[in-house]
Amino acid sequence: MAQPVIVVTYNLVIPEGTPHPQLESSVSHSRPIAPSATGYNEYYDTLRAAIDEIKTVTGHELTVWRDAIGNMELGKD
Repeated sequence: MAQPVIVVTYNLVIPEGTPHPQLESSVSHSRPIAPSATGYNEYYDTLRAAIDEIKTVTGHELTVWRDAIGNMELGKD
């Protein structure tokens, strides 16, 4: 059986003229979930850790984009 993997992908459509931070607007993150021979508790601990790691990385990246686009939106009024 193949090893399970958590995958999160996003593709942002950036407004024209937005200064691009040093990040890609289309990103995919994946983390393997190690199968556990000792039972469900270890498996779910590994699953939670992988989800938390991807959530942290994705949250940081999206915050950088939000700040770049948000600053541009301030000048529209």
